[in-house]
Amino acid sequence: MDRDFESPSDDEGRHFEQRALLAGETEIKDDDDLDRFEAVKGDSRVFSLSEYFAFFTMGLPMMWIWSMIIQAAPYFQRRFAANATILRYFQASFLVFFATTMFLTTVYLNRQREQPMYTHRLKRALCGYVAVASLLMLSAVELVNVRAEIYYPFTLVMVVMTGVANGLSQNAAFAFAAGFGRTEYAPAVMTGEALAGFIPSSIEIISALVFPTAYFDTETTGNSKMSSLTIGYFFSALVVGLASLGALGFLIPRSGARPAFKAYEMTSVWARWSSTLKWPALANFSCLCISSVSSVFVTKITSVVPRDGAPTLLRPEAFIPLSIVLWNIGDFLGSLGAVSSRFLIRRPFLIFVLSLARIAFIPMYLMCNIDERGSFAGDWFYLVCVQFMFGVTHGWLSGASMMGVPVWVPEEDREEAGAFMGMTLVSGLVAGSILGLIVSRV
Repeated sequence: MDRDFESPSDDEGRHFEQRALLAGETEIKDDDDLDRFEAVKGDSRVFSLSEYFAFFTMGLPMMWIWSMIIQAAPYFQRRFAANATILRYFQASFLVFFATTMFLTTVYLNRQREQPMYTHRLKRALCGYVAVASLLMLSAVELVNVRAEIYYPFTLVMVVMTGVANGLSQNAAFAFAAGFGRTEYAPAVMTGEALAGFIPSSIEIISALVFPTAYFDTETTGNSKMSSLTIGYFFSALVVGLASLGALGFLIPRSGARPAFKAYEMTSVWARWSSTLKWPALANFSCLCISSVSSVFVTKITSVVPRDGAPTLLRPEAFIPLSIVLWNIGDFLGSLGAVSSRFLIRRPFLIFVLSLARIAFIPMYLMCNIDERGSFAGDWFYLVCVQFMFGVTHGWLSGASMMGVPVWVPEEDREEAGAFMGMTLVSGLVAGSILGLIVSRV
């Protein structure tokens, strides 16, 4: 691709304006002013809907596989029913292994001394998703019925593999998207992640409504209907993984990526960008940290309608996935809204303030029907005012903090800055998981 280069003086002036924007030293008054920060003159890239959907497709497996593992909890409960200890702690152990593995993978990747080829990391991650989905699908075949003490370590290995793949993809996907120089592509990845959280929960609800015996008959073990449903879950994850590999293959020739393995001037991406991208990074970290706390409450909040005689949708096995669906619908809509929120790109500090203000949702969770202690205003308050709006604000603000990278940094640093922002996302997830454990004991 042919490119026009600016004179050194113009280049220095543009870098100065970008630094001033992040520091809050200058204000962009209209969209014409904002356009000065979006790309190098002569190198601006025309928005492509096909590229947008390719990044959207790449974002799907980044949460789909993990969501499938979480949503398959009724199936795992049957597989682990013979061991009370495993049955009690398997979900908590899944979260700890997943978050820790993803965080360690991300930290390791960002401490590399040589510039990586992010497309290679993405390929490894997407192949990892396909492998996990295939192995879990095969393990759900009714003939493969091993003891809980054997199956549990196998599932932990699958969780660790998913954590490694997520660490690779979170690090590489946002760097790869930032390299295209369009503010819309990073939110496209996040929109794919949001939809990946929405669809598995929807499948869970539909399955509970269509096959209530497989979900609500806790005395049934080795249920063939449940095995078939679980195989379908993991097969859908396999299809999504293969589709994402196709999307990556479509994007690579269009990326115009620079050669790999140039020496970094600094050994740590964190040290290089923690000051330059301070407010967007803190905003992204705060969003993920605060949002992760909600998982502690979601499994404890049930409908105010008594379980006996309650409609199927209000029984805990369907009500909990319903609340997750509403959060993810809000997250999805918020991610779409972030693309049009150009005014937030002009005010990075405002993104951080709004992200931090979301901590007000935590007291709102405490007003809901936790452990059947009663609700402040009924199910509608929890489902709409808390879960849905919590998801909307997460998708909106996290998407806004990610999409500004092509605006806030010079073109040659976009990939590295995108990888750094991906690390703040993972760091927020891990910190939120730890905070959630603390909150659960209060």
